[in-house]
Amino acid sequence: MIFLRHRKKVNIIFVIFPLLLLTLRASAHEMKENHYNSLIPDNFITIEISENNKEYALIIEKDTQKAFLYQCNDSFEEISILKCSTGEVPGIKSCSGDRKTPEGVYFFTREHKKKDLTPIYGSMAFPIDYPNCLDRIKGNGGNSIWMHGTNKKLKDRDTNGCIVFKNSDIDRLSNYITLNRTPIIIVDKITYRNRDTDNEAEKHILLFLSLWKDALQNGDYHEYLAHYDSDYLPDIGWWSGWNVIRKKTYSLNLPFSIEIERKSIFKHGRIYVVLFNLVLSSSERNMPVATKKLFLEYKGNQLKIIGEEYQSIDYKLEQYEEKNPIVAALDSIKSENDKEQEIAGMVDRWLKAWSSKNIDEYGKCYAKEFYSNGMNLKKWLRHKRRMNRKYSYISVTKDNLVIYEKGGKFIASFLQTYESSGYKAVGTKILDLKYEQGEWKIFRENWVDIN
Repeated sequence: MIFLRHRKKVNIIFVIFPLLLLTLRASAHEMKENHYNSLIPDNFITIEISENNKEYALIIEKDTQKAFLYQCNDSFEEISILKCSTGEVPGIKSCSGDRKTPEGVYFFTREHKKKDLTPIYGSMAFPIDYPNCLDRIKGNGGNSIWMHGTNKKLKDRDTNGCIVFKNSDIDRLSNYITLNRTPIIIVDKITYRNRDTDNEAEKHILLFLSLWKDALQNGDYHEYLAHYDSDYLPDIGWWSGWNVIRKKTYSLNLPFSIEIERKSIFKHGRIYVVLFNLVLSSSERNMPVATKKLFLEYKGNQLKIIGEEYQSIDYKLEQYEEKNPIVAALDSIKSENDKEQEIAGMVDRWLKAWSSKNIDEYGKCYAKEFYSNGMNLKKWLRHKRRMNRKYSYISVTKDNLVIYEKGGKFIASFLQTYESSGYKAVGTKILDLKYEQGEWKIFRENWVDIN
Protein backbone atom coordinates (compact mmCIF):
# COMPACT_ATOMS: atom_id res chain seq x y z
CA MET A 1 0.00 0.00 0.00
CA ILE A 2 2.83 2.32 0.88
CA PHE A 3 4.65 1.36 -2.32
CA LEU A 4 1.62 2.19 -4.41
CA ARG A 5 1.28 5.65 -2.88
CA HIS A 6 4.96 6.31 -3.59
CA ARG A 7 4.60 5.22 -7.19
CA LYS A 8 1.58 7.50 -7.58
CA LYS A 9 3.65 10.47 -6.38
CA VAL A 10 6.37 9.61 -8.86
CA ASN A 11 3.83 9.46 -11.68
CA ILE A 12 2.46 12.88 -10.71
CA ILE A 13 5.97 14.33 -10.82
CA PHE A 14 6.53 12.87 -14.29
CA VAL A 15 3.31 14.52 -15.47
CA ILE A 16 3.89 17.92 -13.85
CA PHE A 17 7.57 18.36 -14.74
CA PRO A 18 7.14 18.24 -18.56
CA LEU A 19 4.24 20.69 -18.27
CA LEU A 20 6.36 23.00 -16.16
CA LEU A 21 9.23 22.72 -18.64
CA LEU A 22 6.94 23.56 -21.54
CA THR A 23 5.58 26.55 -19.62
CA LEU A 24 9.08 27.81 -18.88
CA ARG A 25 10.13 27.36 -22.49
CA ALA A 26 7.01 29.19 -23.72
CA SER A 27 7.62 31.98 -21.25
CA ALA A 28 11.27 32.26 -22.30
CA HIS A 29 10.25 32.32 -25.98
CA GLU A 30 7.65 35.00 -25.27
CA MET A 31 10.22 37.10 -23.39
CA LYS A 32 12.68 36.70 -26.26
CA GLU A 33 9.98 37.60 -28.79
CA ASN A 34 8.94 40.69 -26.79
CA HIS A 35 12.57 41.73 -26.46
CA TYR A 36 13.10 41.29 -30.23
CA ASN A 37 9.96 43.29 -31.04
CA SER A 38 11.16 46.15 -28.84
CA LEU A 39 14.32 46.57 -30.95
CA ILE A 40 14.88 48.34 -34.27
CA PRO A 41 18.08 48.96 -36.24
CA ASP A 42 19.84 52.06 -34.95
CA ASN A 43 20.14 53.22 -38.57
CA PHE A 44 16.53 54.40 -38.36
CA ILE A 45 15.91 57.82 -36.82
CA THR A 46 12.63 58.99 -38.37
CA ILE A 47 10.58 58.99 -41.55
CA GLU A 48 7.80 61.55 -41.98
CA ILE A 49 4.70 59.83 -43.28
CA SER A 50 1.87 61.58 -45.13
CA GLU A 51 -1.63 60.22 -45.51
CA ASN A 52 -1.12 59.21 -49.13
CA ASN A 53 2.33 57.63 -48.82
CA LYS A 54 3.69 54.39 -47.45
CA GLU A 55 7.40 54.42 -46.81
CA TYR A 56 9.79 51.48 -46.76
CA ALA A 57 13.46 50.99 -45.98
CA LEU A 58 15.85 48.18 -46.87
CA ILE A 59 18.89 47.16 -44.80
CA ILE A 60 21.57 44.90 -46.26
CA GLU A 61 23.62 43.00 -43.67
CA LYS A 62 26.81 41.80 -45.35
CA ASP A 63 27.83 39.59 -42.42
CA THR A 64 24.75 37.33 -42.72
CA GLN A 65 24.09 37.95 -46.45
CA LYS A 66 20.53 38.95 -45.63
CA ALA A 67 18.24 41.84 -46.51
CA PHE A 68 15.70 43.19 -44.03
CA LEU A 69 12.69 45.08 -45.39
CA TYR A 70 10.92 47.48 -43.03
CA GLN A 71 7.63 49.30 -43.34
CA CYS A 72 7.64 52.75 -41.77
CA ASN A 73 4.43 53.99 -40.17
CA ASP A 74 4.41 55.45 -36.69
CA SER A 75 7.29 53.07 -36.04
CA PHE A 76 9.48 50.68 -38.04
CA GLU A 77 8.12 47.17 -38.56
CA GLU A 78 10.10 44.35 -40.15
CA ILE A 79 7.98 42.76 -42.87
CA SER A 80 10.42 40.50 -44.71
CA ILE A 81 13.86 38.87 -44.53
CA LEU A 82 15.42 37.85 -47.84
CA LYS A 83 18.61 36.10 -48.88
CA CYS A 84 21.09 38.21 -50.88
CA SER A 85 24.66 38.16 -52.12
CA THR A 86 27.23 40.98 -51.89
CA GLY A 87 30.82 41.58 -53.05
CA GLU A 88 33.17 38.62 -52.82
CA VAL A 89 35.84 40.73 -51.08
CA PRO A 90 35.01 41.91 -47.52
CA GLY A 91 35.37 45.52 -46.44
CA ILE A 92 34.15 48.92 -47.65
CA LYS A 93 34.41 49.76 -51.33
CA SER A 94 37.14 52.27 -52.11
CA CYS A 95 37.98 51.95 -55.81
CA SER A 96 36.81 50.52 -59.10
CA GLY A 97 37.40 46.80 -59.51
CA ASP A 98 37.99 46.01 -55.82
CA ARG A 99 34.95 43.65 -55.82
CA LYS A 100 33.67 45.18 -52.59
CA THR A 101 30.17 46.39 -51.74
CA PRO A 102 30.00 49.96 -50.37
CA GLU A 103 28.60 50.70 -46.93
CA GLY A 104 26.41 53.65 -46.07
CA VAL A 105 22.98 55.13 -46.75
CA TYR A 106 22.06 55.16 -50.43
CA PHE A 107 18.98 55.62 -52.59
CA PHE A 108 17.68 53.99 -55.75
CA THR A 109 17.96 56.28 -58.76
CA ARG A 110 16.59 54.29 -61.72
CA GLU A 111 14.71 51.11 -62.56
CA HIS A 112 15.65 48.73 -65.38
CA LYS A 113 13.19 46.03 -66.43
CA LYS A 114 14.04 42.61 -67.86
CA LYS A 115 13.61 43.67 -71.49
CA ASP A 116 16.41 46.22 -71.07
CA LEU A 117 18.84 43.88 -69.29
CA THR A 118 21.26 41.10 -70.17
CA PRO A 119 20.41 37.79 -68.42
CA ILE A 120 23.17 38.21 -65.82
CA TYR A 121 21.14 41.02 -64.22
CA GLY A 122 18.06 38.85 -63.87
CA SER A 123 14.52 40.15 -64.13
CA MET A 124 15.05 43.65 -62.72
CA ALA A 125 17.79 46.08 -61.65
CA PHE A 126 17.97 49.23 -59.54
CA PRO A 127 21.13 51.38 -59.70
CA ILE A 128 21.96 53.16 -56.42
CA ASP A 129 23.58 56.57 -55.95
CA TYR A 130 27.08 55.33 -55.15
CA PRO A 131 29.39 57.20 -55.04
CA ASN A 132 27.46 59.93 -53.28
CA CYS A 133 28.82 63.28 -52.15
CA LEU A 134 30.30 61.84 -48.97
CA ASP A 135 32.02 58.99 -50.85
CA ARG A 136 33.62 61.47 -53.23
CA ILE A 137 34.85 63.62 -50.33
CA LYS A 138 36.42 60.51 -48.77
CA GLY A 139 38.01 59.58 -52.09
CA ASN A 140 35.99 56.38 -52.52
CA GLY A 141 35.67 55.59 -56.22
CA GLY A 142 34.04 53.10 -58.54
CA ASN A 143 30.52 53.17 -59.90
CA SER A 144 27.68 51.03 -61.31
CA ILE A 145 26.62 49.53 -57.98
CA TRP A 146 23.22 48.00 -58.61
CA MET A 147 20.68 45.93 -56.74
CA HIS A 148 19.52 43.31 -59.23
CA GLY A 149 18.37 39.76 -59.88
CA THR A 150 20.41 36.94 -61.35
CA ASN A 151 20.08 34.03 -63.78
CA LYS A 152 22.46 31.95 -61.63
CA LYS A 153 22.12 30.12 -58.35
CA LEU A 154 22.49 32.60 -55.48
CA LYS A 155 25.71 32.15 -53.49
CA ASP A 156 27.13 34.08 -50.55
CA ARG A 157 29.61 36.86 -51.39
CA ASP A 158 29.57 36.15 -55.09
CA THR A 159 29.32 39.58 -56.80
CA ASN A 160 31.64 42.28 -58.07
CA GLY A 161 30.13 44.68 -55.54
CA CYS A 162 26.44 44.70 -56.44
CA ILE A 163 23.66 43.41 -54.17
CA VAL A 164 22.01 40.43 -55.84
CA PHE A 165 18.74 38.58 -55.16
CA LYS A 166 16.82 35.70 -56.64
CA ASN A 167 14.59 36.97 -59.44
CA SER A 168 11.42 36.23 -57.46
CA ASP A 169 12.76 38.31 -54.54
CA ILE A 170 13.89 41.30 -56.63
CA ASP A 171 10.47 41.28 -58.30
CA ARG A 172 8.85 41.36 -54.87
CA LEU A 173 11.11 44.14 -53.59
CA SER A 174 10.28 46.31 -56.60
CA ASN A 175 6.80 46.84 -55.14
CA TYR A 176 8.33 48.69 -52.17
CA ILE A 177 10.80 50.96 -53.94
CA THR A 178 10.23 54.64 -54.69
CA LEU A 179 13.07 56.12 -56.71
CA ASN A 180 15.13 58.79 -54.93
CA ARG A 181 13.13 58.20 -51.77
CA THR A 182 13.47 54.59 -50.53
CA PRO A 183 16.82 54.04 -48.77
CA ILE A 184 19.07 51.02 -49.08
CA ILE A 185 21.28 51.00 -45.98
CA ILE A 186 24.31 48.74 -46.31
CA VAL A 187 26.16 47.65 -43.16
CA ASP A 188 28.54 44.88 -42.19
CA LYS A 189 26.45 43.97 -39.13
CA ILE A 190 23.22 45.55 -37.88
CA THR A 191 23.21 47.04 -34.40
CA TYR A 192 19.91 47.62 -32.64
CA ARG A 193 18.37 50.05 -30.19
CA ASN A 194 15.20 49.98 -28.14
CA ARG A 195 12.38 51.45 -30.22
CA ASP A 196 10.97 53.22 -27.15
CA THR A 197 14.20 55.04 -26.37
CA ASP A 198 13.84 58.82 -26.63
CA ASN A 199 16.06 59.74 -29.57
CA GLU A 200 17.78 63.02 -28.78
CA ALA A 201 19.47 63.09 -32.20
CA GLU A 202 16.07 63.43 -33.91
CA LYS A 203 15.21 66.51 -31.85
CA HIS A 204 18.61 68.09 -32.54
CA ILE A 205 18.42 67.41 -36.27
CA LEU A 206 14.88 68.77 -36.66
CA LEU A 207 15.90 71.96 -34.84
CA PHE A 208 19.03 72.17 -36.99
CA LEU A 209 16.94 71.88 -40.18
CA SER A 210 14.63 74.65 -39.01
CA LEU A 211 17.54 77.00 -38.34
CA TRP A 212 19.24 76.09 -41.66
CA LYS A 213 15.98 76.81 -43.52
CA ASP A 214 15.54 80.16 -41.75
CA ALA A 215 19.11 81.17 -42.65
CA LEU A 216 18.42 80.28 -46.28
CA GLN A 217 15.20 82.26 -46.36
CA ASN A 218 16.15 85.33 -44.33
CA GLY A 219 19.77 85.13 -43.20
CA ASP A 220 22.97 86.50 -44.64
CA TYR A 221 25.89 84.63 -46.17
CA HIS A 222 27.68 84.14 -42.84
CA GLU A 223 24.58 82.92 -40.99
CA TYR A 224 23.98 80.34 -43.70
CA LEU A 225 27.59 79.11 -43.78
CA ALA A 226 27.64 78.77 -39.99
CA HIS A 227 25.71 75.51 -40.44
CA TYR A 228 28.58 73.95 -42.43
CA ASP A 229 31.71 72.28 -41.13
CA SER A 230 34.82 74.42 -41.55
CA ASP A 231 36.52 71.54 -43.41
CA TYR A 232 33.71 71.40 -45.99
CA LEU A 233 33.36 74.23 -48.49
CA PRO A 234 29.96 74.04 -50.21
CA ASP A 235 29.29 75.50 -53.64
CA ILE A 236 28.04 78.94 -52.67
CA GLY A 237 28.40 80.73 -56.01
CA TRP A 238 24.61 80.99 -56.29
CA TRP A 239 24.22 83.05 -53.09
CA SER A 240 24.69 86.50 -54.65
CA GLY A 241 21.97 85.77 -57.24
CA TRP A 242 19.73 84.40 -54.50
CA ASN A 243 20.24 87.48 -52.38
CA VAL A 244 19.36 89.84 -55.24
CA ILE A 245 16.21 87.94 -56.22
CA ARG A 246 15.19 87.49 -52.57
CA LYS A 247 15.43 91.25 -51.87
CA LYS A 248 13.62 92.10 -55.11
CA THR A 249 10.80 89.68 -54.26
CA TYR A 250 10.32 91.21 -50.83
CA SER A 251 10.41 94.74 -52.30
CA LEU A 252 7.55 93.76 -54.63
CA ASN A 253 5.53 92.72 -51.56
CA LEU A 254 5.58 89.07 -52.62
CA PRO A 255 5.81 87.06 -49.39
CA PHE A 256 7.27 83.59 -49.75
CA SER A 257 8.47 80.86 -47.45
CA ILE A 258 10.73 77.85 -47.78
CA GLU A 259 9.19 74.62 -46.53
CA ILE A 260 10.88 71.32 -45.68
CA GLU A 261 8.55 68.37 -46.25
CA ARG A 262 8.72 64.55 -46.06
CA LYS A 263 11.78 64.47 -43.82
CA SER A 264 13.65 61.16 -43.49
CA ILE A 265 16.64 60.75 -41.20
CA PHE A 266 18.98 57.76 -41.23
CA LYS A 267 22.25 56.98 -39.52
CA HIS A 268 25.41 55.14 -40.51
CA GLY A 269 28.23 55.18 -38.01
CA ARG A 270 28.67 58.79 -36.89
CA ILE A 271 26.97 60.24 -39.97
CA TYR A 272 23.31 61.27 -40.21
CA VAL A 273 21.75 61.36 -43.67
CA VAL A 274 18.78 63.72 -43.97
CA LEU A 275 16.51 63.55 -47.02
CA PHE A 276 13.69 66.05 -47.56
CA ASN A 277 11.60 67.83 -50.15
CA LEU A 278 12.39 71.52 -50.60
CA VAL A 279 9.22 73.49 -51.38
CA LEU A 280 8.84 77.18 -52.17
CA SER A 281 5.51 78.49 -50.93
CA SER A 282 3.92 81.77 -51.99
CA SER A 283 0.44 83.23 -51.78
CA GLU A 284 -0.30 81.78 -55.20
CA ARG A 285 0.96 78.20 -54.91
CA ASN A 286 3.31 75.63 -53.41
CA MET A 287 6.17 74.96 -55.80
CA PRO A 288 8.13 71.68 -55.42
CA VAL A 289 11.78 72.56 -55.98
CA ALA A 290 13.94 69.52 -55.30
CA THR A 291 14.68 66.57 -53.06
CA LYS A 292 17.77 67.52 -51.08
CA LYS A 293 20.17 65.43 -49.05
CA LEU A 294 22.36 66.62 -46.19
CA PHE A 295 25.14 64.68 -44.45
CA LEU A 296 25.43 65.74 -40.81
CA GLU A 297 27.95 64.94 -38.09
CA TYR A 298 28.41 66.14 -34.53
CA LYS A 299 31.47 68.33 -34.20
CA GLY A 300 31.85 68.59 -30.46
CA ASN A 301 28.28 69.12 -29.32
CA GLN A 302 27.14 70.88 -32.51
CA LEU A 303 25.74 69.38 -35.69
CA LYS A 304 27.45 70.48 -38.89
CA ILE A 305 26.88 69.78 -42.56
CA ILE A 306 29.83 67.80 -43.94
CA GLY A 307 28.32 67.24 -47.40
CA GLU A 308 25.19 68.02 -49.43
CA GLU A 309 23.65 67.32 -52.81
CA TYR A 310 20.34 67.27 -54.64
CA GLN A 311 18.88 63.79 -54.87
CA SER A 312 16.50 64.90 -57.60
CA ILE A 313 15.40 68.24 -59.04
CA ASP A 314 11.72 68.90 -59.64
CA TYR A 315 11.93 72.48 -60.90
CA LYS A 316 12.75 73.07 -64.56
CA LEU A 317 16.03 74.95 -64.79
CA GLU A 318 16.42 75.27 -68.54
CA GLN A 319 14.38 78.49 -68.63
CA TYR A 320 16.77 80.25 -66.26
CA GLU A 321 20.40 81.24 -66.36
CA GLU A 322 20.70 80.35 -62.68
CA LYS A 323 21.34 76.61 -62.26
CA ASN A 324 20.46 76.39 -58.58
CA PRO A 325 16.84 75.15 -58.34
CA ILE A 326 15.81 77.24 -55.31
CA VAL A 327 17.09 80.40 -57.02
CA ALA A 328 15.34 79.51 -60.28
CA ALA A 329 12.07 78.78 -58.46
CA LEU A 330 12.06 82.13 -56.65
CA ASP A 331 13.06 83.86 -59.87
CA SER A 332 10.01 82.35 -61.55
CA ILE A 333 7.72 83.74 -58.82
CA LYS A 334 9.25 87.17 -59.30
CA SER A 335 9.06 86.83 -63.09
CA GLU A 336 5.39 85.86 -62.95
CA ASN A 337 4.72 88.92 -60.81
CA ASP A 338 6.70 91.03 -63.27
CA LYS A 339 4.49 89.64 -66.04
CA GLU A 340 1.38 90.49 -64.07
CA GLN A 341 2.58 94.04 -63.48
CA GLU A 342 3.43 94.45 -67.17
CA ILE A 343 0.05 93.07 -68.22
CA ALA A 344 -1.80 95.25 -65.69
CA GLY A 345 0.10 98.28 -67.00
CA MET A 346 -0.81 97.42 -70.59
CA VAL A 347 -4.50 97.05 -69.66
CA ASP A 348 -4.44 100.48 -67.98
CA ARG A 349 -2.82 102.08 -71.06
CA TRP A 350 -5.37 100.40 -73.30
CA LEU A 351 -8.32 101.66 -71.23
CA LYS A 352 -6.84 105.15 -71.03
CA ALA A 353 -6.32 105.30 -74.81
CA TRP A 354 -9.83 103.95 -75.40
CA SER A 355 -11.38 106.50 -73.02
CA SER A 356 -9.42 109.41 -74.53
CA LYS A 357 -10.25 108.20 -78.07
CA ASN A 358 -6.51 108.08 -78.89
CA ILE A 359 -6.75 105.45 -81.61
CA ASP A 360 -3.00 105.35 -82.31
CA GLU A 361 -2.11 104.43 -78.69
CA TYR A 362 -5.14 102.16 -78.53
CA GLY A 363 -3.97 100.27 -81.60
CA LYS A 364 -0.48 99.69 -80.11
CA CYS A 365 -2.06 97.44 -77.49
CA TYR A 366 -3.11 94.85 -80.07
CA ALA A 367 -1.17 91.96 -81.61
CA LYS A 368 -0.68 91.95 -85.37
CA GLU A 369 -2.78 88.80 -85.70
CA PHE A 370 -5.67 90.12 -83.61
CA TYR A 371 -9.07 88.95 -84.77
CA SER A 372 -12.55 89.56 -83.29
CA ASN A 373 -16.15 89.52 -84.50
CA GLY A 374 -15.06 88.80 -88.06
CA MET A 375 -12.59 91.71 -88.11
CA ASN A 376 -8.82 91.70 -88.33
CA LEU A 377 -6.80 94.43 -86.62
CA LYS A 378 -7.11 96.89 -89.51
CA LYS A 379 -10.91 96.55 -89.70
CA TRP A 380 -11.20 96.60 -85.90
CA LEU A 381 -9.41 99.96 -85.63
CA ARG A 382 -11.49 101.37 -88.46
CA HIS A 383 -14.62 100.33 -86.56
CA LYS A 384 -13.32 102.02 -83.39
CA ARG A 385 -12.65 105.27 -85.23
CA ARG A 386 -16.27 105.36 -86.37
CA MET A 387 -17.40 104.81 -82.77
CA ASN A 388 -15.15 107.64 -81.57
CA ARG A 389 -16.79 110.03 -84.04
CA LYS A 390 -20.26 108.89 -83.01
CA TYR A 391 -19.92 109.69 -79.28
CA SER A 392 -18.84 112.96 -77.71
CA TYR A 393 -17.20 111.16 -74.83
CA ILE A 394 -16.22 107.59 -73.84
CA SER A 395 -15.33 106.29 -70.38
CA VAL A 396 -14.12 102.72 -69.82
CA THR A 397 -13.05 101.48 -66.37
CA LYS A 398 -12.17 98.15 -64.80
CA ASP A 399 -12.68 96.38 -61.46
CA ASN A 400 -11.38 93.12 -60.02
CA LEU A 401 -8.60 92.48 -62.52
CA VAL A 402 -7.43 88.86 -62.49
CA ILE A 403 -4.41 87.66 -64.49
CA TYR A 404 -3.76 83.96 -64.89
CA GLU A 405 -2.09 81.40 -67.09
CA LYS A 406 -4.12 78.77 -68.92
CA GLY A 407 -2.97 76.34 -71.58
CA GLY A 408 0.36 78.11 -71.97
CA LYS A 409 -1.16 81.56 -72.51
CA PHE A 410 -1.91 84.48 -70.21
CA ILE A 411 -5.42 85.84 -69.77
CA ALA A 412 -6.67 89.05 -68.17
CA SER A 413 -10.23 89.11 -66.89
CA PHE A 414 -12.08 91.98 -65.21
CA LEU A 415 -15.41 93.69 -64.71
CA GLN A 416 -15.66 96.38 -67.37
CA THR A 417 -17.90 99.44 -67.16
CA TYR A 418 -18.40 101.22 -70.51
CA GLU A 419 -20.17 104.55 -70.74
CA SER A 420 -20.50 106.96 -73.64
CA SER A 421 -22.80 109.83 -74.55
CA GLY A 422 -25.32 107.39 -76.01
CA TYR A 423 -24.72 104.03 -74.33
CA LYS A 424 -23.78 102.31 -71.03
CA ALA A 425 -22.91 98.65 -70.36
CA VAL A 426 -21.38 96.58 -67.59
CA GLY A 427 -19.94 93.15 -68.22
CA THR A 428 -17.01 90.78 -68.03
CA LYS A 429 -14.12 91.42 -70.40
CA ILE A 430 -11.69 88.59 -71.15
CA LEU A 431 -8.45 89.38 -72.97
CA ASP A 432 -6.24 86.65 -74.44
CA LEU A 433 -2.69 88.01 -74.45
CA LYS A 434 0.40 87.46 -76.54
CA TYR A 435 4.01 88.52 -75.92
CA GLU A 436 5.08 90.28 -79.12
CA GLN A 437 8.25 92.32 -79.76
CA GLY A 438 8.99 92.70 -76.05
CA GLU A 439 5.48 93.76 -75.02
CA TRP A 440 2.20 92.17 -74.02
CA LYS A 441 -0.49 92.58 -76.67
CA ILE A 442 -4.19 91.73 -76.95
CA PHE A 443 -4.58 88.70 -79.20
CA ARG A 444 -8.30 88.04 -78.69
CA GLU A 445 -11.00 89.73 -76.64
CA ASN A 446 -14.41 88.58 -75.47
CA TRP A 447 -17.25 90.43 -73.78
CA VAL A 448 -20.13 89.06 -71.67
CA ASP A 449 -22.82 91.65 -70.95
CA ILE A 450 -24.33 91.34 -67.44
CA ASN A 451 -26.83 94.22 -67.64
